[in-house]
Amino acid sequence: MRDWAIVYFGAKGSGPRLGVKDLIDVEGAKTSAGSRLVLSRARVAKKDASLLDGARRQGAQIVAKTNLNELAFGSTGINPWFGTPLNPLNPELVPGGSSSGSAVGVATGEIDLSFGSDTGGSIRIPSACCGVFGLKTTQGRVPLDGVWPLSQSLDTVGPMAADSNRLEEAMALLEPGFSVRKLDRPGIALIEGSGDSESLTAIFGVLGLTGLEIDSVADPGLGRAREAGIRIMFKEALDNNRALLAESHRLDPAIVERFAQARSVTGKDLAWAIGVRAEFGSRLDELLSRSQFLALPTLKVAIPSLGTGRFAPLNANTMPFNLAGVPAVAIPVPLSAGLKSCLNLSDGFAPMGFRADGVQPMPLSIQIVGRENAEEELVGLAQLLEEVLKELDPRGLG
Repeated sequence: MRDWAIVYFGAKGSGPRLGVKDLIDVEGAKTSAGSRLVLSRARVAKKDASLLDGARRQGAQIVAKTNLNELAFGSTGINPWFGTPLNPLNPELVPGGSSSGSAVGVATGEIDLSFGSDTGGSIRIPSACCGVFGLKTTQGRVPLDGVWPLSQSLDTVGPMAADSNRLEEAMALLEPGFSVRKLDRPGIALIEGSGDSESLTAIFGVLGLTGLEIDSVADPGLGRAREAGIRIMFKEALDNNRALLAESHRLDPAIVERFAQARSVTGKDLAWAIGVRAEFGSRLDELLSRSQFLALPTLKVAIPSLGTGRFAPLNANTMPFNLAGVPAVAIPVPLSAGLKSCLNLSDGFAPMGFRADGVQPMPLSIQIVGRENAEEELVGLAQLLEEVLKELDPRGLG
């Protein structure tokens, strides 16, 4: 059973196998947005979303339309209608969302590359939960016509892959001609307070292995930015999906609850959020003018279980950068014995929780943030970090 796919077309060629989140129109198929209600009203798409043009021209095989939280309105990856994709590293933990199927299909090796959407962390969160690479693109860089909207002020589409070279390949399918750009000794600043002290110490050490200059900066206001982003997302999500609410009994109760919360967002709330967006963006510009990149844990909390996932603040460290519109990449770091020894980490260090065996830790996911349109540099930095980690653990054992 392929619970990571809502529609499975199969491989029919020699190009890279691509999964496309089922928010994105694919010619000849219906778009469900992860919703049985939407699917019941949907018509077969007459053409692809324009973001698929490059993939088609380059011979990619669109193997599947991948699973997601209903309407992309969630961060757990849980879907009551089409099944919840099982986290391949630990099936008791959430796969992360909303682009759960895109991450799981890549992590299991059933697809080579995938496209997901990211409104508050929906690429980076499942990438962190499933141990793959995921890139949230700059707001507006990838066209969104033919993509079911959640919150047009925050929505983006980006690639996911099992390694950084394939992440570059996936980005090149979205944007033909894309290639990495490696900077000469860029500076990276770790955001203080963005995780527990042991995790931040570990990230500082991991980044230091690259030989780059690593600094630290005070929290630029992640909490306020997250709250502002949620208010904008809720308001726009409600506006975009009002036509469904007459049949709300056919929606996931968790989604209905979010729409109920969205009704309480006032004009004053929205004005406050827009003000915070401007303040936070200015603060990021200032920080990124001094250090070319910012670093923090992708997830501020351990990966929750399927039973408790809906209560976990999985987007605490991701939503702020949707609000600002800047790109960010999630990089998995296997916590191998070699890495733990090199950084003097405790044997029990497992900030993201444990794999299915209860002994091996889940990979630590580091999020790197750059200026607008710095995707080429971010993927290049991900490749540099992956190369360094492979030198410590050439077999790729975490």
